[in-house]
Amino acid sequence: MNFYLKYIIIAFFFLASCKEEGKVLPEYLIERELMVEVVSEIELTQALIKLKFTSQDTINSQELYNQVYKEFNISEDQFNKSLAYYCKTPKEFEGIYIDAIELLSEKQVETK
Repeated sequence: MNFYLKYIIIAFFFLASCKEEGKVLPEYLIERELMVEVVSEIELTQALIKLKFTSQDTINSQELYNQVYKEFNISEDQFNKSLAYYCKTPKEFEGIYIDAIELLSEKQVETK
């Protein structure tokens, strides 16, 4: 019996050490609050690009995206990697987009 008790205790401590509390986030990761702001600006940029393309204006879409990245002091690669990271947790990703939509709604109210 003592033999099995040792293994149960070892297994317990092993499983207890696997908690995600101490999960180390990647260095490139854009924090959630900033990600909400970046996503909202990217959405505005995409809307502008669609609007300009329908009116036959020429527009450099990559330059518009680069302006957003520059405004938030991030790179396109950092944004894409952060987006991929948050996509791994669908509820977190959905929360970011919901917050981004709310932020866009607040901006719309401010401009009226």
